[in-house]
Amino acid sequence: VGLVALVVLPAVAAHAENGTPWLHVRVEEAKNQSKVSVNLPLSVVEVALEAAPEMIESHGKIHLGEHEKIKVETMRKIWKELAAVGDTDLVTVESEDENVKVSRKGDLVKIFVDSKGKETVRVEVPVSLVDAALAGEGDEINLKAAIEALKMQRGDIVTVTEPDTTVRIWIDEQNAQE
Repeated sequence: VGLVALVVLPAVAAHAENGTPWLHVRVEEAKNQSKVSVNLPLSVVEVALEAAPEMIESHGKIHLGEHEKIKVETMRKIWKELAAVGDTDLVTVESEDENVKVSRKGDLVKIFVDSKGKETVRVEVPVSLVDAALAGEGDEINLKAAIEALKMQRGDIVTVTEPDTTVRIWIDEQNAQE
């Protein structure tokens, strides 16, 4: 941990002064009366992802869950077909327990999950981010291009609201959270 701090802290301090985009994560748990805040320049996130890409992707497959894997090549083909369709509701599920909607609207892919009082999840992914991540050929996600696309993004990316927990992930040019 000390070695990581020695490497990361000077980079964080240097970026605090030059208008670099920052990734912020805030988790608040009312039940435990705890708050966690993470503030990192995207350039530091980029270096960390380059150092450990196998956490996300290995052997041309993206890890979506413990057992779920999909080939990058397959994702690229699916995304190409979806891009041709344009704005649309891709998935809508309405049940007694939850409502789920995945849609493409303008330059965003929107994911909304309402677990009827248990939790609400909103994810807005810029189309440019998906385009960048799937740019290229072969079995690799283009993390460098994805980070470059994220550097252009501002505002909320993910919000999760549960009765006792809230999570917010966003990008801005501030080196601290408001």
